[in-house]
Amino acid sequence: MTELPNQQKMTAPPRATVFAVTSGKGGVGKTSIAVNLACEFSRRGLRTVLLDADLGLANAHILAGMRPTKTLCDYIDGTATLADIAEHGPAHVKFIAGGSGVQAMADIDAEKRQRLVGAVEDLRPFCDVVIVDTGAGVSSNVIDFLGAADHVILVTTSNFAAIADAYGIVKVSVQNGHKQPIHCVINRVRTPEEGEQVFAKLLACTKQFLGFDLNWLGVVPEDGCVEGAILKRAPFTEAYPGSVAARYLTKLVTALISKVQKTTQTARAAH
Repeated sequence: MTELPNQQKMTAPPRATVFAVTSGKGGVGKTSIAVNLACEFSRRGLRTVLLDADLGLANAHILAGMRPTKTLCDYIDGTATLADIAEHGPAHVKFIAGGSGVQAMADIDAEKRQRLVGAVEDLRPFCDVVIVDTGAGVSSNVIDFLGAADHVILVTTSNFAAIADAYGIVKVSVQNGHKQPIHCVINRVRTPEEGEQVFAKLLACTKQFLGFDLNWLGVVPEDGCVEGAILKRAPFTEAYPGSVAARYLTKLVTALISKVQKTTQTARAAH
């Protein structure tokens, strides 16, 4: 992937597809999915940026085995450009780290929040895919990033509270005028059928009560290699490429590739 230029030089037409990875509840593996999706997109030859937008509790860099020298805090403060804070990560992904344990990032005002959302647009001309790892829940920080994405990837598990919170984030998004596709990933399943059953329940609720259709993306099975990769501070698709979780993760990217190609072709046709 080419280097990100300074913002003042960002004049090329938009082309990247933006995927926001989100969840209603913390602890469902959202960030792990986001990091590994980014790595797999990059391995497919797509110039990929991962933006850690879990403001105040960012930890994508930990799962990627990175020690960032600059973060979105520096960008918000105006002491660094996007080019300054984008660092090389595994699988040639460009990582933009968020602020971890920084209360000022968790409590940013609407103006600063919109500047961060604008950063997503600024990245579009210089890559093929942008993965935005949002925070969990229904805060304004999360909803604004979901609205800036072309596609939302909703991660949940079969845990009842996680399913309820996943419905909650869809509800709040729809109430805020969300129109973009929402693709569901059921993580840590014991069988693919378990994931399909969870999705069926969630879809029934969103259709009945919200009039909104969710898209089925797939599952990632429970796999000890995922925890092993976390302990190694590495994406599981890098540390254990032959693992069950890695194989299913590649299926998710295969399903999403057509979304990238369609968006890219549409952007080129428009210019």
